[in-house]
Amino acid sequence: MLYRRKVLLGLLEALDRSVSKVDLQKYLFLVCAQQDTPAYEFIPYRFGCFSFQIEADKRILTRYGLLKAEEQWTRTERVIRSNGRRHVPSSLSNTDGYLDQLRASDQQIIERVVRNFGRLRGKELIRYVYRRYPYYAINSELRDTVLNTSDQKRVQAARPIPTPARLFTIGYEGKSLEGYLKQLLDQSVGVLCDVRRNAVSRKYGFSKRQLQSAVEQLGMIYVHMPELGIASRQRQGLQSAEEFRALFQVYTQTTLVHSTRELSRILVLIRQHGRLALTCFEADHGCCHRGRIVAALQQREDFHHRVVHL
Repeated sequence: MLYRRKVLLGLLEALDRSVSKVDLQKYLFLVCAQQDTPAYEFIPYRFGCFSFQIEADKRILTRYGLLKAEEQWTRTERVIRSNGRRHVPSSLSNTDGYLDQLRASDQQIIERVVRNFGRLRGKELIRYVYRRYPYYAINSELRDTVLNTSDQKRVQAARPIPTPARLFTIGYEGKSLEGYLKQLLDQSVGVLCDVRRNAVSRKYGFSKRQLQSAVEQLGMIYVHMPELGIASRQRQGLQSAEEFRALFQVYTQTTLVHSTRELSRILVLIRQHGRLALTCFEADHGCCHRGRIVAALQQREDFHHRVVHL
């Protein structure tokens, strides 16, 4: 089992009770905030700190029979011993405990979170997290109902400061969905332009439907421009830098030459929404065709924007 899922189950084991969807996100956030390498990453969302990966893991653990898919999330029945007798708390599972399978440091973090915050629920828990981490309340629908005026000002001050219109590029290689989205939010990106020919991915969150849903729920616009992509068959078997350079040279002389309408559309979107990001897979824009798209845009007389590679 993936370690992060053991952290989730270990936390529920330590809490030893049913936990609401929102509260579970908050407890895990408090755990991850203390880890050297966080099990999960989070974004500022409708109810504060949120991880899409947690929701995906909950679905998988439910399928395995380790969680109950209810309004109140619990582990399924697990027999444990107390004072020599066997009993079955409703929040545990029928496997051995996962808390004991975690690193000692993570066990201590979970126990500390449960000890210090386990009694906080609902609005009290949300209020604590918002006050302690105001950045994660910037998109919250509950902010005005749980925070006073002073706290709301701190949240407002935590918002990223938008700068003039700008073109970004970003690859999702090596990134979680939350880490990727947080980069876009921190730069106040208004439009995500997906330039993959086929917007599918084996990595969670980055196939077209998943990515579009996540982006739009955060208030950004998702645009897919497959016309600017490179067919996967053309990339198969390429290994050396020279082979990639040859591919991109052909791409520049063919696809980009015949894509003036798509390039113009990108410029229109920048004028309309200010900050646009081109996205594909590769972490290094120099190894990705999105770098060639930027070069083509920079050659146009109507392009006057700063380019930032995230």
